[in-house]
Formats: sequence, structure tokens, C-alpha cells
Amino acid sequence: MLNKIKFSYKEADKQVGLFTPSHTLFKCKIKVDGLQYTFNYQCNTAHEEPNLMSCLNCLLLDASCYEDYSLDEFIAEFDGTVKTYKACKKTSKALNRLFSTEEIEEIYKEIEEEGF
Repeated sequence: MLNKIKFSYKEADKQVGLFTPSHTLFKCKIKVDGLQYTFNYQCNTAHEEPNLMSCLNCLLLDASCYEDYSLDEFIAEFDGTVKTYKACKKTSKALNRLFSTEEIEEIYKEIEEEGF
């Protein structure tokens, strides 16, 4: 499944809201079957550049936080906010627009096989 996905990224014009001063904010894009999703991704470029596996792993984890938890559970479990929960919801909807349930399961499997 991963070989069907096109991935690109560029450094964001504005470096705001970074996890740490060592992180860099990127605008990333995945394309599959004529559909695309653009999202922010942060990483410490001393250790890695954005890549499809890391980005998909993060997106799937964010989506599962919305899919597996109610808002109250999310806030209690992750000390999260309504804003963060809504961002996870947006990610979930985007992934479900791009991929079928079976494709998402296949992506999970491929990512797991790669050790993420």
C-alpha cells in the first residue's frame, strides 16, 4: 500500500509553535489516487528528515486518539484540550477520505513491520 502513496515536504515559511527550539516545522503532503492531504509535521532534523513512514505513523496515532476516545476520555488520558481533540478528528476524517478501512489496516501492518 505504501508504494501507492506519493509524499513530499518543504520547510514551513513560519517556524511557530515548535515542540522545542531544535525542531523544524514542515508542510507535508500525501497523495493517493488523485486525492491529497496537507499537514504540519515537526521533527529535529539533526536526527531525521520528514519521511512517509514517520508521518503516516503520527497521523494514524492522532486519528486513533479521536476514534478510540471520547472528548472527556481524551482530556483525562492525555491531558489534552478540545482544540487538540478537534485536530485529531480532522486527521481522522482526512485519512478516512484518502483510504478505505482495509487500506488503513494494511498501512498499519506495513508501518509495524518497519519497526514503528
